[in-house]
Parts: sequence; C-alpha cells; structure tokens
Amino acid sequence: HGALVEMAVHMAAVLLCGQSPVLQPLRNLAFQPHLMQVSTQSSLFSCCFSQCGRPMETSHCPDCHELIGGIQHNPVQGFKAARDHGDRTQSGHVLGDVQHRRTLGMSDRGVSPMVFVLLRLLTHLSMLLGASRDPQSLGGMIKPAVDDVVSFLQQHVQEDLAQLTRILGKSVDDTVNILHLVLSSLLQAPQQQPGQWLVHLDDVLSTKEKRNKWEDIVGNTIIVPELKDLDKKLVKLNRQIQEDERISSNPIVKIVYGDPAAFLSQLPGDSHIHHSKMWSCRKRVSVENLGHVVQQKNAKDTVPLLWKFLQKETELRLVKFLPEILALQRDLVRQFQNTAEIKHCSIREFLREPHSDVMRDLLERRVNVFLSVWNKLRSSLDTNGEIKLPKGYCDAELSLDSRLEVLLPRRQGLGLCSTALASYLIGLHNDLVHSVNRHIKEDDRYLISPSEVADLHVISYEVERDLIPLILSNCQYSMEKGGETLQDFDLERIQQQMISRFLQGKPLITLTGIPTLVYRHDRNYEQLFNDVRNKLEQSALPSSVMNMISGELQSYSDVCDALSLTEITLGFLAMAGENAEMLLTEYIEQVLQMGDQTNPHVLQALRRCQLRHSIALWQLLCAHKSEQLLRLGRDPFADVRPDYKKELTPELAKLLHTFLVHSRLETFLQELHEMIILKLRRVQAVEEFRPDWSLKESLLPYLYAKDSELAPELEDTFPDAILLSHATGTWKAAAVFRKEHR
Repeated sequence: HGALVEMAVHMAAVLLCGQSPVLQPLRNLAFQPHLMQVSTQSSLFSCCFSQCGRPMETSHCPDCHELIGGIQHNPVQGFKAARDHGDRTQSGHVLGDVQHRRTLGMSDRGVSPMVFVLLRLLTHLSMLLGASRDPQSLGGMIKPAVDDVVSFLQQHVQEDLAQLTRILGKSVDDTVNILHLVLSSLLQAPQQQPGQWLVHLDDVLSTKEKRNKWEDIVGNTIIVPELKDLDKKLVKLNRQIQEDERISSNPIVKIVYGDPAAFLSQLPGDSHIHHSKMWSCRKRVSVENLGHVVQQKNAKDTVPLLWKFLQKETELRLVKFLPEILALQRDLVRQFQNTAEIKHCSIREFLREPHSDVMRDLLERRVNVFLSVWNKLRSSLDTNGEIKLPKGYCDAELSLDSRLEVLLPRRQGLGLCSTALASYLIGLHNDLVHSVNRHIKEDDRYLISPSEVADLHVISYEVERDLIPLILSNCQYSMEKGGETLQDFDLERIQQQMISRFLQGKPLITLTGIPTLVYRHDRNYEQLFNDVRNKLEQSALPSSVMNMISGELQSYSDVCDALSLTEITLGFLAMAGENAEMLLTEYIEQVLQMGDQTNPHVLQALRRCQLRHSIALWQLLCAHKSEQLLRLGRDPFADVRPDYKKELTPELAKLLHTFLVHSRLETFLQELHEMIILKLRRVQAVEEFRPDWSLKESLLPYLYAKDSELAPELEDTFPDAILLSHATGTWKAAAVFRKEHR
C-alpha cells in the first residue's frame, strides 16, 4: 500500500509540474475527469478469408441463403470484399473486475507488453487521482459500473504492478523503481518534437485513432528510450539509494544493497552465505519476461515466429481446448437439430435433465471448458473476432446460470457466441500454423475440417510443463566478480525448438463444417418447397378439407403435432419423392413407419389429405398455429423484425375492415402469413422488402407467381395506404376479424 501511495504522489507531482502536451490527457483524468467525454465507435460485420484473401469455393449464406464465395479467386456476382472493418472497441474503462484481467493477454494494440502495461499503469494512476477528487465523473467512465471506484482502481494498479513484475522478472522494489524512472522521464518530456507530432494530439482521446496516436507518442518517444540499458540504470539507481544518507542507515537497506559484514562485526569474514547477494532477487524466468528480453535485444526480426508466439501466447494456450468445444457443439447439434421450438432454460437446468452418468460427466466437463475459454477470450471476441457479436453479448462472464442458447452453435441470436468462439480459436491456430509453413517454406496443403479435429491436430502445450522447461534449457548464467548474475537466452534455439515441438506438422482447419444448429423454423422453406415440387405435383387443399382440419385441430398442441408431422413429411418428399396420389396418413404409417409415434387424433384429422396437398397443408397449419398463439396472448411473429410490426391506425383499420368483409379471408390469411414467414423473417429482409413499400404492391408479385385467385381481388380493393411496415398488424387484425365473424 505504501508503494501505491508513493506512485500516486509522484504521478500527481509530474502532472502538476510537467509542461509537455502529452501529459494533458492524463492531467484531465486526474484533475478534470468530467472533461473526458468518450464516444462509442460503430462496428461492422466482416467476412475474412484465408491467406490470399480471395474465395476458392462457393456456398450459401446461412442467414439470407444467397450464393457467396467464388471459384479460382473470382468472387460470384454481388459478393464483395468488406472495405471498412470499423472500430469495435468500447469507450471508457472496460476491463471489468481485476480477476478477469489475470486471464487476458497483455497487449492487443501492436505495442510491446511492457510498454502496454506501463501505459495502462499511468492511466490507472491518473484515474485513481481523479477518483479521489470527483468519483462520480470518473465512475461514469467505468463499464460495468462499480460501487467503490477508488478501491476498484487500486486493485487495477496493483495488478498492473504484478504484471510488470512478471514481465521484468525482477523484484517488486525494482519494478516500482522502474516506474519512478518512467515518471521522471515524463516530467522531462519535450514540449515539441521534430515533425510537429504534438499537433495531432487530442486532450480527451475521443476516438480510437487519437488514443492510438497518443499511446504511440508516449510509448516510442518517452517510455521506450527510458527502457534502454535498463539493468545499468537500475544498478546506478540502487547505488544512489545505498549512498543516500537519509535511508542508508536503515539495516534492511544495508543488507539488501550493501555488505552486512561492514556493520555486523560478529559475522564470519570468509562466509559465502552472509553476503548481500544471498538476499538479492534472482530473475524469475517466465513467458512474459522472455518477451521483454526479445524486445530489449531488438530481436523481433531475428526470431519473428517466437515474437509472434509470445505476443499471442495467453490466447494460444487455449487452442488446445478446441477439440472439446467442437465435440460439445456436435453433441448439442445432434440433440437439438430440427427441433420445432428453441429450448429456453439455463445451462444448469439442462445439465440436471436425465442423462447417463457417463454422458452427464462428459457434458459437465465440456461445458466448464467452454465457459472458461469464453470468459478468457470474450474481450478479444468483442473487438477482434471475425464474427461481429451483437452489442452486450461479451459484457459479462458466462456461468452455469447463463442461458443454454449460448452453447448452441447458430448463425443468429445468442447461438452466435458458440460459433464465434470456435471460429476465433480456429483463426488463432491457422494464423500461427500458416506463419510457420511460410517460415520453413512449406505449402498449406494439409487441411482438415472441424469435424476431423482431434488433440494431435491443434497447437497444444502446458506452460509450466512444456514451455518454461524449454526456455530454461536455453538459458545460460554468468557472473562477474563483484557484479550481478547475468542471464542470457539463446533465442534462435528457443524459436527452433518451439516450432519443432509445438507447431510444425499441424494442419490448417477450414471454417467450413463448424457444427451449426438449425431449428426447424430456420429452414429455407422456399428451397424445400421447390425440391418437393420437382419431385411430385402439388395442388391446393379443397375448402371442405381445410374446414374439417381446422374444426378437428382445436388445441395448440394438436396443431403443433400436425405441423411437425407435415414438416417431417416434406423433408422426406424433397429428397425421395413419392406418388402424389398416396394418402398422407398411408405414407406416414407405412413408408415412414411413424404410426406408433403419432397422435391418433392428428392422424384422423389428416385422413383426407394426399401427398399432393403437403405444401398447402403446411401453409394452412402454419397460419392456424399463429392464430392459436394469438388466442393464447403470445406473439406469433416474435422473430420478425420490428420494422414490420407497426400498428394500424384507426383509419387504416377501417379501410382494412372494408376489404376483409368482401375478400377471400382464408386465402388472404394464409398467403400473407406465408409471405411474412418466408420473406420478412430473413436477416436481410429490410434490404429486399423496404418497410415503407405498399403491402399490396409487395404481396401481388408473390400471388401472381403462384397463379392465386386472390391476386385480382387484392389489386382492385386492398387499401394502398397500408404499408409493409403494417404486415404483422394487418395479419393479426384479419385473424381477429375471422374469429369474430365465424
């Protein structure tokens, strides 16, 4: 605590006395935190490719089903490279609880870990000073909000100091002294530099670019020069401390910095134990410290792969969990694929469901691995991941009380979390493997899909068991008489052994084939219907059959059972076809052998349907299900964008009522419902069907393409003033009208 107070006092003195403009952002944080208004940056979704950056194969987008990719490096029409990747970093202090920081990587901004931590420490010290003056303004910058701002920042300063100590491999005292050296250099920072770089400074660091510019100036012109010949500067500083009469009389200082025999006469004169060297801190070898050594030796270009590995090591150590995460995703997809409804429960509740003992233990282990890896990478996923996650998804840590949907790999909603995590780990692995292949002049022919990934395929090591012994085996010590023990690393040999032991011979993993869960309502029904029509002729249901089915299927559960049965039938017909005249019940009982698993009441209700009525039956049951949901007070269009959910005004409702009185009401309900489900529920719907378009003009081409008898009637009498933005409101009003006039 005493060291923290000393650092804060020194920081305040530098900010009050220093004249350099580079101090102004820190000065604002410390003395005028209300000025540090920050703006949130926008972000864009981007699609990244492998090394050449051009597509080599075609596929379909899982969201909008459009053709994407290309052949022989040539993209298909309409498929373009993303030009603007945007800034996805959040504004303000977003590191969260200090416990979370201990699992994160050091640097994410292209600067060395030591410079990065020193910049963070200077910022936290300034914020600590600001919190003591204006805790409310300073607290407003911290996300998520905390109760005790001062205590929160003290913990972060102490964590900065601990990280700096690990990087340097020195004692805490030496680390604190290094910070004081940096603070002294800030006081002497020039007011202007050649090239007029200070002209571009922003006192409040309002954008990411301006923050990066400030960090670059402070790091490269003040901190990096101060870190040169650091060991010599520390020896000189320790000698000054030893010779300072104000503190040199302290016995502990004499033992640490001097010769104890000089003031403890009873000590044996020829002893090797009673000497200050026995009390000095030996450098601790660590991954962070090795990164500092590479930087101090200016060896980034000499050992580029080692430098790249060390920069990302805290994330690369998590790649070994990729096989477990992919296995969990495959198990969940197998369990939930093509289910009719999204399962709403917590992860804990799901794990309590009936499973065999072996399966439960396996699920629990894999779920805990997933949660642990997600919590360590969530900051990187938010800002650096290929898949842009919606705002707020990465703000809090996941736990067993989180929703099950975060584990279910999908291309939308919370399921994006699972897909993004697998994609990010694959990207980490591929990036380093590709760099190794380029370094040893091998090609990238060794490719596997995510379904083939096993432990032996991925970068895998234990830091304490594998990495530290490798570093120590290439570390040599030398000692000069009267001097300190010197440490020297054979960096090129460390790089060579690291490549051969952990990286060489690993395959690249394709992104195609990541397990993806598709709920039944996520299907591309238009493609499914086209496949069915290509296999067997389809026709409309007779009115008498529609009335009979609607009359017999009165409960919501019966309608859901019938719809599920119809969708299963459509799936088989799309692949195998069948005689269009065959009765639907005969096909279910004799061909699919599902009679014993089917509700007898549902089979009875569908007894007059033939296979040529399958699509028309789906249309009827789908609309009927939404009517039942409406009756139960639930929204049948919960997953339709709000752009299409505008309520009808009284004037528009009156115009619609006039149309409904004389219309083919059943057909109108089914056709409008089908368009909403097939067209407006898409992710890209707003681009294809603008909400300010006329509903009539949007629905008419859809009806004419089907030769619907409703088309002329709609064209002549449907109100032009009703827009596509009123689509769901119009359908609900029509459903209520029919219920009231039965």
